[in-house]
Amino acid sequence: MRLAGEACKCDPEVFQTIWKHLKSDGMPDQAANQLAAEMMVHGTDIDTSVEKYERYYDNYREKGFCEHAAQAMAVEAMEGREEPPAESLRFARIYGDEFNVDEEMSGRDVVDIAAQMSGNRPKEVYIKGHQIY
Repeated sequence: MRLAGEACKCDPEVFQTIWKHLKSDGMPDQAANQLAAEMMVHGTDIDTSVEKYERYYDNYREKGFCEHAAQAMAVEAMEGREEPPAESLRFARIYGDEFNVDEEMSGRDVVDIAAQMSGNRPKEVYIKGHQIY
């Protein structure tokens, strides 16, 4: 943490390199700036997955947030400042084959949802690496 009045020891060339990398992966300017700044301050303690950013961003946009708010909230969720957005069944149907479920759901409930989403009944279901069905 940097105290007020203390000079930042960040190398602008490193920041620019990180920013260019994030931009080349398809991240918008505002989000790339915010994430690059966090990486400069916190180093490897931050998730930098562009795919995760895009999923969070799409989820926030689906919930009705404007473009800039969705970008900022997606980066904050990646930083760990915010909880990742909960994915609705509708979102999961539109944006992919992964979805979050309540911890109280049984394995059979999860299989039923997956079957509804994909049209195929899965033979196995894993949650956080543990087979539940």
